[in-house]
Amino acid sequence: MSWLKQEVDPDVQRRRIAWQKEEGRALSMERPSTTEQAYRLFGTFLGLLPPMAIFERAVMQSRGSEEYWAVVLCAGMNVVCCLVGRWFGGYLGRWAGDPRQRSRIGFAFVVFVMAIGWSVVTGGLGGAVFFGIGALFGPFFAAPVALVGFPVFAILHRLISRGGMIEARQVWPLAFGIPLAIAALIMSQ
Repeated sequence: MSWLKQEVDPDVQRRRIAWQKEEGRALSMERPSTTEQAYRLFGTFLGLLPPMAIFERAVMQSRGSEEYWAVVLCAGMNVVCCLVGRWFGGYLGRWAGDPRQRSRIGFAFVVFVMAIGWSVVTGGLGGAVFFGIGALFGPFFAAPVALVGFPVFAILHRLISRGGMIEARQVWPLAFGIPLAIAALIMSQ
């Protein structure tokens, strides 16, 4: 009898209808991307564009003709940041799962942990190219970028995604546009 009461409860019916709509929208996508794929793409561009802007500013301020080694070093760090950002972004996306399954407070906590984790791993490994000592400073350069980029991407991803899936045509503008805007802000300072 309690099972029957639960089945005819209006709240249960409302949730069931909402879930069916969500599932229908997820199944109607032409080229769906998982949360892991979306965060992998976002991590790639977040590891590529803002560090490139930071390195460009550092190299352009030195403006010495003897600074070719600095350009090569910065290019090496940028490649490592891009590759590690891609790998760790995918890992974080797999760990996060469906963003709509968490409460808002839980979601905010997960996004904060993801941003800090991404900045420590990506900044640390990217900075390690700078004779090892950069591994100590890399996370401090990556933290502001991650603390701005991850919440914006995660909130927009949560709003657009359906059942943990998002259209590929919607992922690209988010994954590329947010890091590009951060890089533009860095360059404008």
